[in-house]
Amino acid sequence: MDITYIEGVYNMDIKTESKRINIRLPEYIQDWYKEQGEKYSVPYSNYIALLLTQFYEKEKDKELLVEFNQVMKTLKDQTGDVSAEEMMKEFREIKALFDDIEDKTPGK
Repeated sequence: MDITYIEGVYNMDIKTESKRINIRLPEYIQDWYKEQGEKYSVPYSNYIALLLTQFYEKEKDKELLVEFNQVMKTLKDQTGDVSAEEMMKEFREIKALFDDIEDKTPGK
């Protein structure tokens, strides 16, 4: 099995700063990625970068979902068994209070 080097561009941070990486792949896998890239008229290294980015985003979404569920569980533990509708009603009331205070603030 022949292994070749390819260069890929992978989005390394949220500010979209790109960084070059080298990936070792068997030649038949590289050929498959070339075919896939040609379907979308992009270089295969960009196609690989797209797939890596999609994988990264899916994993981050999973992490955020776990974090969100934890926050919701904590909120439920602290507030008791309150429905989302009741929470939204309370949030709207609090927002209305802040809006009233803001409206009464001089210099606006």
